[in-house]
Amino acid sequence: MTSFGEVAVQEAQYLSIQQRYPERFLPWPVHINLPKVAQERGVSSSQLDTWYTYVESRLNEARESKIVLNRLERNQLLEHLTPEVTRQSQAARQLMEYLESYRVRSSLGMYQLPNGKEWYQSKLNFYSGTVNAPESLLSELQSVTSNTWDVMVQVNYKTSDPLVHQLLAKCDKAAGLNWRDQFVSLRQTASQCDTKWTKGELQFATVMMEVDLGVHYFAWSQKQALLALQSRLALNEDQAFVVLKNILFFPATSFVLLKQITSA
Repeated sequence: MTSFGEVAVQEAQYLSIQQRYPERFLPWPVHINLPKVAQERGVSSSQLDTWYTYVESRLNEARESKIVLNRLERNQLLEHLTPEVTRQSQAARQLMEYLESYRVRSSLGMYQLPNGKEWYQSKLNFYSGTVNAPESLLSELQSVTSNTWDVMVQVNYKTSDPLVHQLLAKCDKAAGLNWRDQFVSLRQTASQCDTKWTKGELQFATVMMEVDLGVHYFAWSQKQALLALQSRLALNEDQAFVVLKNILFFPATSFVLLKQITSA
């Protein structure tokens, strides 16, 4: 079994690699309701105003480097900038106005960003623990999803955290270094989990992986992604949309369950 030390080194290397990619231009992770978190933690208004100004500045710099938010990312940030927030802060109001006129990129997936396919591949390699060509992975996953299991799994469709956490809920959590994964080593948690996975859990993870690849690497449209989620997981439109946003906000995280899928 891989020791924690080895896993920690791999995770540290992965996090270092991420800073070479467009992520460094995007200081506000869109899944975080930063105004709410700041209020809960007693962050001063002046500090928060400085942050809003910094976000706008970095988004401008990002555009100069052809790094642009997609429509759902932009809309998520606007959802966080509620009327109550913008009434209390001129900087927040200015950021809201900036985002309202912001020109988003045409597609949802990472592939459209500079070095986007390479960035996505780095995430895919890390979370799956293997190096596989996306083409072969998609083919393998589609061969699995062609067999409909019709066994559903209950998940919380209002979560702002990676959905894979819910699939790993019965496992003992292994400590990790990545704050985006809540300081949990998702890959080690999955590999050390002794509990058997239900057909519904495996089906859910498989379809998430397929759509993840489709959107981030193979240029699937929103309509195409939602259709796959609704038809293969029997989700309603709202549920499918939440899962799609999770895939966009937490790319490749579902691939920590790849070995469980391929060995099922």
